[in-house]
Amino acid sequence: MWAEDKKSNTGIDQLPAPEISPSEILNSNVLQGRRFEDRFLNLGVDKKFTKLERDLIKVQVKNFIPPLLVPAVGGHAFVLPPGLFQVAANFKFVNVWGEDWAKNGDFDPTHRAQTVQRRFLTTSLRYGFDLDKKFFHSFTAVLNLTYESSTSRGPVTLPGGTADGGNPQSVFNGGTAEGLQDLNLMIKKKIWDQGNKPIGWAVAAGVFFPTGSTNKRVGDNGTIAIDRTAGGNLRRRLFRRFTENGTLPAGRQLGTGEMSYKVATFFTRQFLPGDLPDFLAGTPFDRAAIHWGGAYTFHAEHNGVDRGDLATIFGSMVVPVYKDYLSVQVSSITNWQANDTYEGLFTFPNATVPVARPDFRGGWLSLVGPSIIYSPDPLVRFTGTLLGRVVQPVLGPSPSYVANLGLSVVF
Repeated sequence: MWAEDKKSNTGIDQLPAPEISPSEILNSNVLQGRRFEDRFLNLGVDKKFTKLERDLIKVQVKNFIPPLLVPAVGGHAFVLPPGLFQVAANFKFVNVWGEDWAKNGDFDPTHRAQTVQRRFLTTSLRYGFDLDKKFFHSFTAVLNLTYESSTSRGPVTLPGGTADGGNPQSVFNGGTAEGLQDLNLMIKKKIWDQGNKPIGWAVAAGVFFPTGSTNKRVGDNGTIAIDRTAGGNLRRRLFRRFTENGTLPAGRQLGTGEMSYKVATFFTRQFLPGDLPDFLAGTPFDRAAIHWGGAYTFHAEHNGVDRGDLATIFGSMVVPVYKDYLSVQVSSITNWQANDTYEGLFTFPNATVPVARPDFRGGWLSLVGPSIIYSPDPLVRFTGTLLGRVVQPVLGPSPSYVANLGLSVVF
């Protein structure tokens, strides 16, 4: 009997495994309708493991990227698995009103009637890759392209001075900047994985190519209208506040004119059973994740204008609230903007003596607020964020709130 069985098994070659795409697996009877945990535990039970091995693992790896735990805004230590792409789009709204202008740490009344509306559409393409060498694993390449549309309206009211008999003057120096910003390319590398370290840790470095314009001007091609509020005649003059050709300030330009560089570090801790006190066990907080880190962008001077370096510190907590579909987030983002500088001299419309061009913006800006994350599928995410200002810079404009809508798809 045993001899017959042994003989009957000899000479049988295993058939080659057919190629099966991830979409076919996701739509198959084996996996359809089951939670990820069931798919993983039943791997190879209903179908031959040799047939489904590679593509099942691809599907599992995609599910290992926790879409509900990736923050809507701010950084994180996750990277894409090798061979996967992610396309993301974010639409950001930023408004500055009269009370949002500061000078020497106080409200700047000269900008009381001036408003700025800015809209940003950022498209990001991410790709996970692995060089299959020691220390060269777990990379994500990121290409960011931002389209900006911004407009400033309303006059700047200057107090009376030595010009025009000391009468206050209204300077109509509104301007528009619309187009593509500098192209950004980043490489992100995971250093630690929470599977073998207490936290996840990743670092990133990148460059900004000077593709954006630095010649956006105020008023009518750099010419502004000046009105003596005491009833004088309307005059027109080339606006030389920032440069000799009437450009907008550095922060309103689409580009920097020079190569810029950015470095960043990211940390993530996904909570595990036992991390939190007993009274939180089994609650949504038991599955939460916290993220924190920082970034620094180096800007170079261009044609006498230096927009100043930018440092960012961020932190967030993401908590799933409804199965694997919905989560909420609380974030804190703090920016330190070095003062921008402008070389040369400038004569204010209410003065007759030229002075060195003063700095326009700089200081600390802190924003906090909630986000909501909806993931109908492990590979698709929708996000909405509203951040409110809690710390205002000592110089220049800053938004009282920032709103952001996002969408991302992994394939």
